[in-house]
Amino acid sequence: MHDPQPSASSCRIHTDPLSGRAVFVAPARAERPREESLAACPFCAGNEALTPHEVLRSPADRVLPWRARIIPNRYPVVVDRGHHAPEELADGLSAGPTAGPPRPAHGIHDVVVESPRHDTSILEIDPLAWLASWQLVRDRLGQLSERDDLAWGMVFKNSGPAAGASLDHVHSQLVALDFVPPVIVAKLATGAGGGDPFEAMIREAEIERRVVATTADLVALVPPAPRQPLETWILPRQPSPWFHAVGPEVAAGLADLVREVVARIERAAPGAEFNWWLHQAPFSPRSDRAGAMPRGCRAWTGDVPAGWRWHVELMPRISPLAGFELGIGCHISIMSPEESARRLRAD
Repeated sequence: MHDPQPSASSCRIHTDPLSGRAVFVAPARAERPREESLAACPFCAGNEALTPHEVLRSPADRVLPWRARIIPNRYPVVVDRGHHAPEELADGLSAGPTAGPPRPAHGIHDVVVESPRHDTSILEIDPLAWLASWQLVRDRLGQLSERDDLAWGMVFKNSGPAAGASLDHVHSQLVALDFVPPVIVAKLATGAGGGDPFEAMIREAEIERRVVATTADLVALVPPAPRQPLETWILPRQPSPWFHAVGPEVAAGLADLVREVVARIERAAPGAEFNWWLHQAPFSPRSDRAGAMPRGCRAWTGDVPAGWRWHVELMPRISPLAGFELGIGCHISIMSPEESARRLRAD
């Protein structure tokens, strides 16, 4: 099933003129298969012909069976520059994602297949496969950071139908965009005054007993304003803007800690579905990047605050989003951060 990606014209960014909110319009997402509709799982070993050709695999030696692989998403929200018509890239982009008419949704959208077996929970995955998937994510983000047409990248997981998953086989998704999303710009602004909000977050969590688990390099804590009960963030103890720049030992530690936090969430709220996502700083600007990017793409041209840190946010889907949350963008949680941390620690 090595068919090409959907037409670039079907993936576009529309902007709400009042709020400036960007919406990715990707009709092909409606065609995603469901588990019950498939004769065979495309992510299982032996079914590689059912997916696009992989961009990375572990181990790299193709003589050996694979433990984890990264493949292009057949139902992307953004498409690579090779799938855009030249006139779209030259003339069709607006001044950015928050102004102007609809424009092509340009970027990379991959799938990270985290196990060759039909595992449905990360707690079932062979530890070597789980570690390999995080090392591949680190390597892939590093590759994309060198592109002259991309500004920022992330990895995220949808676990369970309520969290947006359409297939049971464990997998995550990796997306790189040609602009820096507003949520990242806002987070960068918190450290622009010279302070270190991440260090303050760790210290306050220690004082208020919101730390859930730690390693030599990482700390897992309940944030001071969790959107859902049991929400947990993982961040490095020392400033580190880019996950793709960390050493393999830190990536291995993150793999272990994510798995531990998910196990703690499962004990505290059995069967809870969840999402997680990794936020890191914009790709480091290069002197040639801005001139090479298609018009309308926004590379980050400012400095990354000295104390800034990549971080993973794990959010269980325990309380539904209702009119209040959707209408004003604020959240209601039925559990205090201190109680969430206590339950995750099983005090």
